[in-house]
Parts: sequence; structure tokens; C-alpha cells
Amino acid sequence: MSKEKSILISNFADTESYDRRIKKFVPYYEEMMNSVLNCFSEHESYLVVLELGCGTGSLSQKILKRQGVFKLTAIDINEEMVKKCKENLSPYPARTEIICADMIGFRRLNYFDYVLSNLALHYPSTNDKKISVCRNVYESLRPGGIFSFSVMMTSESAESTERIWNHWENDVLQGGVSREELDDWRRTHHGADHPVLPSLWLEWLRKLGFRPCELVWCETIFGTIWARKP
Repeated sequence: MSKEKSILISNFADTESYDRRIKKFVPYYEEMMNSVLNCFSEHESYLVVLELGCGTGSLSQKILKRQGVFKLTAIDINEEMVKKCKENLSPYPARTEIICADMIGFRRLNYFDYVLSNLALHYPSTNDKKISVCRNVYESLRPGGIFSFSVMMTSESAESTERIWNHWENDVLQGGVSREELDDWRRTHHGADHPVLPSLWLEWLRKLGFRPCELVWCETIFGTIWARKP
């Protein structure tokens, strides 16, 4: 996870509050995580997986339940999140490596079969930082490796961006969030988000050498992208 996401998390009272609120403000949270995990092929074994921006370990727990995952490295820059992730992944001590680190500069050459991330890559504040993450992922993957990640995204025009944001707001309000809570979220957290167009993500990935690259899931302001290193 980036320093920007660490600032976001510091606005929550604790890690449990973070988990509760993220699910309230992302009504499609489980569906989105499953869209990231759909990249796994059946009958694979001894897979080495990296999760970028692991938070409290929600996605990590699902990864470790996938057949074939031999080793998971999970990184996050927030010490409290790393502590909670270690607690949540304690049933898998021999299969997990949990590190407090900034995802922007993290790299292990030709080491991982999969690199996954859930709602973390829109926090780096500049395009150059996002591209740096993608470049390090490419270099960290083995040939044939998969990069699958969900992010907050923007749209092609101001009109369509406003439309999808309004759709998301309606979904959140219908899920039980009050208007006061929504306004508070906008005031305290929205400044930490730096979404870009899905087409821009795909352009960066192709320039780095990923083939193919696809937007495989989308709901309001969120989407999941899948890419393979040849």
C-alpha cells in the first residue's frame, strides 16, 4: 500500500472500523474481490503470490483458500494494518510472509506467479507512481505470470463521471449509509483517491509489455483489470 492509503486509514478509529466502513462504502465488495480472484486457473500448484496493499488481509485470506497457492507475500505500508493482517493470517504461518513496505518501490525479479491487489492502486498520487508499481509488477512476475487488480476509476467525460458517481452514491445510501456519513466520507477521505481512466491503465500495461490486458469487471466507480506477462 502507498503512503497515500496510509493517510486514508489513519482517519479510521481502528482496523475493525476500516473493514466495516469499506464494505459499507463499496456495496459490491465481495463481488469485486471475487473478480480479482477469477484470474486463477484450475489445477495449478506451488503458486507464489504477491498481494499489494493487503490491509487487514481480507483478500489474502481468500487467496490462501485457493487450491495450489503455496506461498503468499502480502505487503502494506501501514503498521497497524500489517499487525492485523498477521493476526488474521495466523492459521497459515508456514505459507505467509507479511511485510510493512511501500508497494510503489517493491520488486522481486521473476519471483511471483500472480500479483493481486484490491482497492489500493488508485492511491498513488501521480501517474508516474502508478506506472512505477506496474513496472515493478512486470519485473517481479515470472513469464506467463498474471497481474489482477481492482481500483477506483474515472470515466471518459465529466458527464459520465458524474453519472457513475451518482449511481454509486445511490447504491451506498440504499445499503444503509446515511447522507451525513456519506458527506463525512467525501470531506475526510475523498482527497486520498486518485482514480484514472481504465483505458489509461491498459495503455500503461501494454507499453510495459503485458499481453493481453483487459477490463474484466466494472460496477459504478470500480473496476478490475487483468493482464499477463508473456
